[in-house]
Amino acid sequence: MKKILALILALTMVFALTACGQTEAPAANPGTESAGTAPTTGGKKIVLTPASWQENGFWAKHIEIFAEYVNEHAANVSVNPVTPGSIVPTGEALQSVSDGVVPAMAIASAYAAGTIDVGYVFCTPPVVQNIQDMRELNEVYGAGKVWEDLLQSKYNVHVVGEMYGPADVPIVSTVSIKGVSDLKGVTIRVGAGSIADSLVALGAATDNAAATEVYTMLSTKAIDAAIMGSPSDDLASSYNEVTSYWIRYPYVNTTHCTTFIVNNDTWNEMTAEDQQVLIDAIEYSNKKIEEDGYATIQAAWDAVEAQGIELIRWSEEDARTWAQTFYDTCAAYSSSPEYTEYINILHQWAVDRGYLAE
Repeated sequence: MKKILALILALTMVFALTACGQTEAPAANPGTESAGTAPTTGGKKIVLTPASWQENGFWAKHIEIFAEYVNEHAANVSVNPVTPGSIVPTGEALQSVSDGVVPAMAIASAYAAGTIDVGYVFCTPPVVQNIQDMRELNEVYGAGKVWEDLLQSKYNVHVVGEMYGPADVPIVSTVSIKGVSDLKGVTIRVGAGSIADSLVALGAATDNAAATEVYTMLSTKAIDAAIMGSPSDDLASSYNEVTSYWIRYPYVNTTHCTTFIVNNDTWNEMTAEDQQVLIDAIEYSNKKIEEDGYATIQAAWDAVEAQGIELIRWSEEDARTWAQTFYDTCAAYSSSPEYTEYINILHQWAVDRGYLAE
């Protein structure tokens, strides 16, 4: 009898232990997580080291704001911004991200124009007047999708989003350029091929040196003038110290966007939650830059004028000549199906907005 009771007790303990071993915690329901819940930890830690093409100004600020947001909200991704060109040359950023040399960068499409013709015009399109215009063109009319689809099909990258900013780009110069006719023989540093080709069509010579070299080139007269960023960007880069003339009207172009890309393999290693944090960080940065941008630009104009920089305004005729040359140069750049699709979207949008005739 005692042996039977012992056997029953032993079996009871086995069943109890087995049941404990199979008990699972209830599955988490992400749909019930409150907005204030801290992100979960665990998983692979990923460090992004991005730069933009610009050392100072709005697109450098974009990277700073983006990093602050991600570092605060992401569970397994951190962002440590670096100086443009410090890890890879700016012109090689896209290929370097695709190859996995660096995990992420913010690129200006103009640097990709050699392999993706739409890059020639995408980051600095003609006709566009402000950030709202550019977002409508890209997001409502679909111009952005043309560029991003090409980028992701040709390179091993994921497009997280576009970083928009007011450009209102002037020519800053060591020589007086009072109109189109004064462009002849002047050497101007410019990064975007679309703008460079338009200037060449009007008689200027161009140089595409890295942004980090421009201050020295202006101070040593290696170039006569430069087209870099907004007036506030130029002031932040101290170009007011080495130039005497800034063209107040017309702007070379008014709006710019920089594309934030992540190596596709790195992107796929992130959790869906962290991926969304990066997307949200782009929009947060866009909002902050737009809120402050135009006031910052006006303050920069006031500062350089007070310093004694001569602000030059072209005639309306010369302004129209520049605008038409810029558009015609962009329209004629390529006849590929993708480029033609982009230009057709741009033209239709501009007609709808009343910027171009049918």
